[in-house]
Amino acid sequence: MRSGKSFLGLLIVATALGAYIYFVEMTRDPAADSASTREKVFTLTPGSIEAVNLTNAAGETTTVVRQDATWNITAPEAAEADTVEISTVVSSIESLEQTRVVTETPESLAPFGLDPARISVAFTVAGESTPRRLKLGTKTPTGGDLYAQIEGSPKVFLIGGYLEDTFNKGPFALREKSVLKFSRDGADALTITQGTSRLSLAKSGNTWRLSAPINAAADFNTVDGLIGRIFQARMAGFVAADGTAALRDYGLDRPQAIVTVGSGSSQAVLAIGSAQDDTNVYARDLSRPMIFTIEKALLDELRKKPEDVRLKDLFNFRSFTATAFEITTGGTTYTFTKTKGEGENAADVWTLTAPSSKTADAAKMTDLLTTSSNLRAESFAAAAFAAGDTVTIAATFDDAGTAKTETVTFRKSGAVVHGIRTGEPGAAVVSTTDFDRVLSLLKEIAG
Repeated sequence: MRSGKSFLGLLIVATALGAYIYFVEMTRDPAADSASTREKVFTLTPGSIEAVNLTNAAGETTTVVRQDATWNITAPEAAEADTVEISTVVSSIESLEQTRVVTETPESLAPFGLDPARISVAFTVAGESTPRRLKLGTKTPTGGDLYAQIEGSPKVFLIGGYLEDTFNKGPFALREKSVLKFSRDGADALTITQGTSRLSLAKSGNTWRLSAPINAAADFNTVDGLIGRIFQARMAGFVAADGTAALRDYGLDRPQAIVTVGSGSSQAVLAIGSAQDDTNVYARDLSRPMIFTIEKALLDELRKKPEDVRLKDLFNFRSFTATAFEITTGGTTYTFTKTKGEGENAADVWTLTAPSSKTADAAKMTDLLTTSSNLRAESFAAAAFAAGDTVTIAATFDDAGTAKTETVTFRKSGAVVHGIRTGEPGAAVVSTTDFDRVLSLLKEIAG
């Protein structure tokens, strides 16, 4: 009978305390929680934390230890830590403030979610042998704050509710999740193998070029963007610390794709296996035994054909960089030269010097140069037309103080126009409308 009364008494106390917490939290004046009244939870010298042990709400415990300037996970298994994630945890501990004190002597910790604590944050400071521990409970009824308590002290206080996401981390969240590690700026080779097909590119200076399955100029921005996407790729999930004995289970014995990024003499290789689900696929960095997943979207982006990465611009010059321009059509060569305008802010003057001599209309000349320089491949043909109406365009332009001349031959057969560049395989199929406009503008200017 006595035990029944004791239980009833505890229930009444707990209910009363819960009601007190609710009504106090709902009616408290926000001005009383101003930053000026807040106190630091811990007195710490920045950079003095040497180890952190987090137990999240799911019961997962992760230990992260600083070694010189590097953070590494030591439990539940050894791994490199995510620098941004652990730095956020550490800086949050160092700057942690209590919004206010709820009670100095709580009769029960259960109403605060602290018996036991939902989340535990333990850390070791340089020069101290005993870890300090912060216990976190539930959020307040308004959701703006989180109940907290320091181990060894009965006081219950509040910290910002947003910190729950910071401290409620598991092993995967704290793990360094780069799919491949290589020098982003030093990347100078890329090979994507899919079954029997292989796409290989190499960089020389600021130029990317295809070497397989064809030898052709590649679009710098397209390839550079692809390299950047691989560099920024992150694991979607962690599967196994060592899956090398079960590669077949993940489709990694015969990968869908193998991506190799070269940086000087070093290489980083990613193998992509079968689908885990509709969103993710299994993958492995061949320098490590672990198996992880990546977003299927990355695999889709890597499925490139030669035409996807080929350089589609036929000219490098622009209307404002051109210094000389020449078009040969129907057996006649039309030559234009540019001279600097006289006087401050005077416009440059284009002059037709052959086959006759006259000053070119400025607006039409700009249109001619712009339309010509914008001619680009809409697709590619394996072989250029052997016959047809032939037009040659040569442009001389100033490239960072160096004069360069580029020449492209165009051949029109029926309603299709091919652009042919020396040293490039096949031909670029260009817009017939834009090509015809170039000839129309030439006729208007030359008269």
